Amino acid sequence: MPIVALLDASLTVWRGKDVLQFIDGLSTNRVAELSKGQLMRTVFTDSNAKIIDCLTLFHMGDFIVAAGYLPVLEKLLNHTSKKILGQDVEITDISQRNDLFIEFDCENKVNEIGTFSSQGEITRGNIASNYSILVASKGNGPTSSDDFTEFNQWRIANKIPWNGYEITSSFHPFACGLEELVHQQKGCYIGQEILARMRSRGRQGKILSQVETITCDSSNITTKGEKISLAIIRA
Repeated sequence: MPIVALLDASLTVWRGKDVLQFIDGLSTNRVAELSKGQLMRTVFTDSNAKIIDCLTLFHMGDFIVAAGYLPVLEKLLNHTSKKILGQDVEITDISQRNDLFIEFDCENKVNEIGTFSSQGEITRGNIASNYSILVASKGNGPTSSDDFTEFNQWRIANKIPWNGYEITSSFHPFACGLEELVHQQKGCYIGQEILARMRSRGRQGKILSQVETITCDSSNITTKGEKISLAIIRA
């Protein structure tokens, strides 16, 4: 299966007895329910429900490892550090000591989705039925490409949003195709009221769509393909 290197990925370790409740109180998914050996994606949003970062969380038992987007890591850390307020939570950036990859167009079994396993220096987290995230210690990753062309064409065909393309601070989770990460029964978190109102009224403004490249306004295209592109357009 093809593997692409995530050269702009971040990796952080979150420790402390309050860490799950802490992340749960600041993001869109029900992180408090995460158990050892499980993987979950969640979105940190600001007071306007715009995206700060989308993280993939690995529950390692005594701590959480979070894979995110390196260009917004400082913003994420500034946002979260202000909220700790005496809670037992410590966040450490280990991005420089690890390499991250995506294996795509693969076939993960249903019971493997949302879990991860380690073999040697590589940890494989099964995000969905057709792609996984790989984390390896620096220099010990699998053979891979750093050319995103094939990966982006695959994303377009499968309508999968990605950091720096669809997943940016310009949009809320519903607009860029992350609605499955916004848990409907989730309690209070920053941005929750706005997202709940959008969902209840059926008004989310823009949506992620597959469009014909030649006919779509180029300003709406987020990932460009030769014939078909991804775009965030009015619903």
